[in-house]
Amino acid sequence: MAPTFNKKAYIKALYAQIDKKTKFIIEVADYFGKSPQSLRVHWFSSFWSIPEEYQDKLIILLEQKIETQKKYLR
Repeated sequence: MAPTFNKKAYIKALYAQIDKKTKFIIEVADYFGKSPQSLRVHWFSSFWSIPEEYQDKLIILLEQKIETQKKYLR
C-alpha cells in the first residue's frame, strides 16, 4: 500500500516558512474571494479547517510565495 500524503500537515509546514503571514493571508483571501479574518481563524490557526477543494491550489500558492521569498534573500 502506498503511503498517503497528508496535505494539511504539508500546508502547516509550508505556512511556517511564510515570512509575512498577514500579507499572505490577505493575498489568499483575495484570490479565493474569502474574508481574511475567516481564513486566519479557520484555515491558519488551531483549526486548520481548509476545505479539500482549496487545498491543492493553496499548496501551490504557498510554494510560490516561499520561492519568491527565497529570491529576495539571495
